[in-house]
Amino acid sequence: MTSPEVVSPAVYELPFGDGGSLSVAASSGRLSLPEPLLLKNVRWFCRLRWIVIAILATFGALGLAPGLLASVGLRPSVGWPMATAGVLALGNIMFCGFPRLLRKSSTPRYAHLNLWGQIVFDLLILTGVVHFVGSLQTSIAFAYLFHIVLACIFLSRAESLAVTLIACFLYTGCVAAEATGLLAPHTVFAAAPGRDYVSRAPWDMALAIAIWLAVWHLTSHLAALVRARDEELAEANRRLEAAIEERSRHMLRTTHELKAPFAAIHASAQVLLEGQCGALPEEALDFLRRISTRCRRLANEIQEMVQLANLRSESQGALPKAGLDVAGILRWAMAQVLPLAEGRRVAFQADIRLARTVGVEDHLKMLFNNILGNAVAYSYEGGRVRVRCAPGGGGGAEVVIEDEGIGIPAEKLPHIFEEYYRTDEAVRHNKQSSGLGLAIVRHVAQTHGIRIRVESRQGAGTTFKVSLPPEGGAPGTGVQQKEECNGLPDDR
Repeated sequence: MTSPEVVSPAVYELPFGDGGSLSVAASSGRLSLPEPLLLKNVRWFCRLRWIVIAILATFGALGLAPGLLASVGLRPSVGWPMATAGVLALGNIMFCGFPRLLRKSSTPRYAHLNLWGQIVFDLLILTGVVHFVGSLQTSIAFAYLFHIVLACIFLSRAESLAVTLIACFLYTGCVAAEATGLLAPHTVFAAAPGRDYVSRAPWDMALAIAIWLAVWHLTSHLAALVRARDEELAEANRRLEAAIEERSRHMLRTTHELKAPFAAIHASAQVLLEGQCGALPEEALDFLRRISTRCRRLANEIQEMVQLANLRSESQGALPKAGLDVAGILRWAMAQVLPLAEGRRVAFQADIRLARTVGVEDHLKMLFNNILGNAVAYSYEGGRVRVRCAPGGGGGAEVVIEDEGIGIPAEKLPHIFEEYYRTDEAVRHNKQSSGLGLAIVRHVAQTHGIRIRVESRQGAGTTFKVSLPPEGGAPGTGVQQKEECNGLPDDR
């Protein structure tokens, strides 16, 4: 007898924290990289320089075995490769120490100057290497292109032109010094190509500089186009964010004003249903029950819209986070969902131990209320919802909420935290949901640094694993305020 195949659950982990974005300096008309990215470039330059140091040191070490290099047509040399590697290493140690100092500064200008210092330092060292390798006898002069291209990427067009001109000046000076006898021509090759070095030097030098300027022009032009498009996109993004913020505030005010009328309609329907205005025919009672049900549903949707608008609003003040009892919040959320669970004959199985975290109590109540509400709403009648809470391994709390309901198809799992998203299976099973509950969960999780992992088997249930930060994680960090602190009138 063949055992039934066990289907592995689909897994999705909610990402939290949006990466930093490029900031555009509109006044200067060019891209201004944020300090973290500038520091990253500083460190990248330093790592790359260690590779060059290793190559020079290896070449110098091989010079101790003259026969080995001579066998491949190279002239053994120990002094200049080792000296160059030593100077580069000392400079690199100095530049590597700058990022630690820069992290203590709030001004990215110092990182920009550090990049400039590294480029000029490298050009000076490279000029010495060009002389010893062979300024015209080899193609080493094209190594300048590396710094020209990098300058076009990281610096403005004017600054990258300055780097190109510095390279031209240094290379011209090197060739001129060799041509006039101030420096003896040098090459790493055992036998230089047979040609008239002095007569061909100006032409070779002019050709190299012309190629550098052409590369600078093309690269800087493309980089300028990319920067201009970045500025356009950043400006469009700012306008879009402002429009979204304005729309959110309008929606918040409108939904806030709708709460009271719907509450009044629902209360009036309840008065009539209870017979306080006299007996009503059964047909009228049926209509009143529909009105009451619809009012309750719309009131819940309005409340979720208000909560989501508050979480998304950036114009509000901040509430300090505080140490919280996760077990107490979970028990409160279970009590809120209990009437729905009893109506669907869904039983809770709880194993809740003391655990603490840091956050805003109302926001964590919203998070667990929505997850537990979904677990009950999408369970089969007579099913079970298991709730476990325990201290986390590194502090904080680990909460697991597991149901035996309809589950979520694997291809749809990454979309469940989107606003108003509902799977076809969810719509067929529960027509009362607004599709905003898990969007609220996502915003709370991202604000509080909470990790959420979802595992689901279609037709066999869904498990939410919630990892909350330790109580001492970040006290005093601000998050959005409650609805009544958003400049709107409070119904209470």
